[in-house]
Amino acid sequence: MQMTEPKRFFIAVGAVLMALVVSPAVGDPWAKPGDLALRHDIQLLADSGIIKSPVTTWPIPWGTLAADLAANGDCPGDCPHLRPAEQAALARLQSRLDTVRGLRGLQPNARIAARTDDGIWLRTFEDTPRDDLEGRVGVSWMGDRFAARAQVAYANDPRPGDREWRGDGSYLAGTFANQVVHAGALDRWWGPGHSDSLILSSNSRPVSALGLERNIARPFETKWLSWLGPWNYSLVWGFLESGRDVPNARLTAFRFNFRPTENLEIGLSRAAQWCGEGRPCDFGTFTDLVLGRDNRGDDGLTVDTEPGNQLAAVDFRWRSPFLRQPWAIYGQATAEDEAGGTPSLWFGQLGLEAWGDIEAGWLSGRWRAHLEYSNTLASFYKSEPRYDTAYEHSIYTSGYRYYSRTLGAGLDGDSEVLSAGVTLVDRNEHTWHALVRAGTLNELGDGIGKDAIHSAAPEETKIFSAQLSHRRDLQYNGVKLGTFSAGFGLQSADNEVTGESEADAQVFLQWTWDYSGL
Repeated sequence: MQMTEPKRFFIAVGAVLMALVVSPAVGDPWAKPGDLALRHDIQLLADSGIIKSPVTTWPIPWGTLAADLAANGDCPGDCPHLRPAEQAALARLQSRLDTVRGLRGLQPNARIAARTDDGIWLRTFEDTPRDDLEGRVGVSWMGDRFAARAQVAYANDPRPGDREWRGDGSYLAGTFANQVVHAGALDRWWGPGHSDSLILSSNSRPVSALGLERNIARPFETKWLSWLGPWNYSLVWGFLESGRDVPNARLTAFRFNFRPTENLEIGLSRAAQWCGEGRPCDFGTFTDLVLGRDNRGDDGLTVDTEPGNQLAAVDFRWRSPFLRQPWAIYGQATAEDEAGGTPSLWFGQLGLEAWGDIEAGWLSGRWRAHLEYSNTLASFYKSEPRYDTAYEHSIYTSGYRYYSRTLGAGLDGDSEVLSAGVTLVDRNEHTWHALVRAGTLNELGDGIGKDAIHSAAPEETKIFSAQLSHRRDLQYNGVKLGTFSAGFGLQSADNEVTGESEADAQVFLQWTWDYSGL
């Protein structure tokens, strides 16, 4: 009898799981997006001045975090200037770094995840399943200068045009002269948002790409630029899927992130879809793209020579300067087009976050809360906004998407959502996350034309959802058995075109074997 692909996959999963019980930890050169507790600790230390590097470009190289911690001398043993919560965060991050440094040789890894297929799933920074049933096995290797990970993943019911078998998370990386050079498929999150990043997020599957970034963030030595403070950059040269309207297009994205003061962080990003079958791919086209000469009629450009679909973004996070009060405001503005040499057709995000400690029995621990408003309707601040514009393009008609999911905000274009969330990491290092979201998806969408490929809702839909998730490490008799995550939520969705209303319960379960939690 011929063995089906799912059977072969889960037999392979079982074989690897048997090895995992006695295997050491898994490591990577980066702290990857998805871990809410780790993000809280890193941001807390950045706000306290221990971490000098920018921390809103994920993944974050461990090298820059290690350099910042090393600059604090005897901390965390002797840190009188730090508050108890900051000292505890420093100890936890130092322990995580020590684990990463100790990883050598081949390390297996695995993951199994499942979720209900009902309702509208809007992915956030938190690592949650993208498909109804997912499985993954792999192996990684980490040395002093090089690191690699090879993974194979399976999704039982992918979106139309997507693949069941994938290599997401695989990479090859090397560090040279304070630069990290890598090739692979890595999740990214560019910006300070918790529920959404408008320019590049982990909403879609990771794009296979070549990448270059700075390993350790340091200030410029020249006095003319030293005011920028510690800075880093990230350059991505990605390869989009063959099943889109312009097959095999390229994704080029660049981000420059800096901290001119201890309480202010700024990010500048650009992303562009270009090249692909039937489109110009020469160096001149790339030059026009970089210089912003991409509008028809400019310098003789026509529909046949127009470089591509560009977006630009600026974001900030400003922590309260008043006696290190535990609150901050953040925002991100993204431009869909250019007019007169400057970005235009903006859509945006604005948020407020606060954090602290709580002593209330089983609720005791450290918490971080956010209130975030995202609007992806182009020129939403004008009396006549532009519909079917954000994440859309007249040539790259599949839009700013990868395998039918937005590369930016999970709510896709023409949407307005308000999110309120709180994360609690209790005394046992278990993470609890509650999130409430309300708003409108695909405003005025009628399911025709560009509306039909809207990744969140093909027709105008009003949503309200409340979700609770939990994550904890599993151990038995001192043996580490991985990380378990679970989530439950309720969602109502009112279709403004058909008049139909639905209420769904949403559940996900996820197990990851990854000793270091990365």
